[in-house]
Amino acid sequence: MYVSTRLGRWFYVGSGQRQREGDATIVLWHSFLCDGGMWDGQVAALSALGRVLVFDGPGHGKSEAPPPFSLDDNARALVDALDAIAPGPVVMAGLSWGGMLAMRLALLAPERVRALALLDTSAAAEDPRRRLQYRALLSLFRRVGVPRWLTDRQVAPMMFSRRARAARPELAARMHAEVNGFSRVGVARVGEAIFSRADITASLGRIAAPTLVICGTEDRATPPSRSTAIARGISGARLELIDGAGHLSALEAPTPVTALLAPFVAENLGKSNK
Repeated sequence: MYVSTRLGRWFYVGSGQRQREGDATIVLWHSFLCDGGMWDGQVAALSALGRVLVFDGPGHGKSEAPPPFSLDDNARALVDALDAIAPGPVVMAGLSWGGMLAMRLALLAPERVRALALLDTSAAAEDPRRRLQYRALLSLFRRVGVPRWLTDRQVAPMMFSRRARAARPELAARMHAEVNGFSRVGVARVGEAIFSRADITASLGRIAAPTLVICGTEDRATPPSRSTAIARGISGARLELIDGAGHLSALEAPTPVTALLAPFVAENLGKSNK
């Protein structure tokens, strides 16, 4: 299904049903260079708890390419989508880009956020050296897509642990195929929004929603130190590390991620914001 936002039409998949009146909607938002299928390992368990909405972010999956935008614009567009299809509170789980968006949603519209699960993400601005590197890669992608050598040498090592790349080469192959099917312009604009993001670390103390922070110990894109900083900045946040997992922990280590995520969601679906 599709919903219209200020950043174009977004594709989403809904599953499950609210178990109690007043329960929050569970919202899942994926990483850059993925689509909603990244959450396939978690959807069944979460759908047993309540209503789940899995979005394809702009320029990714089946969603339209957006105009140039910022992550704050992205949060406002998410409010557009939620107003149309899921009025009321949400429990939002976001990985990488999704976590950056979830924190901004909690700052923009705290009354809408009952709880947050922030996976392999960062509240800080991008490192300037990495920003230059990533922009060069985005320029290449916009012209020719992602060559397989680039996936193997740079993209996959940033996204997956060494162990996962050796034992499950299909993960990198799947990512390579999916990314090259996305809108080149759309992905480039999303990348620019992510890599030029502002540092919101100083604002984390304003987030009052219960928060679970998860990070793979082998995450190279947003290393555990970034998750530690988030957990320290949000009062009462809980930090959990998944041993040996890389950046895309929900995809690479679905069982331990679900084991942490599902109970947290269940505990917070019916809670009122304080």
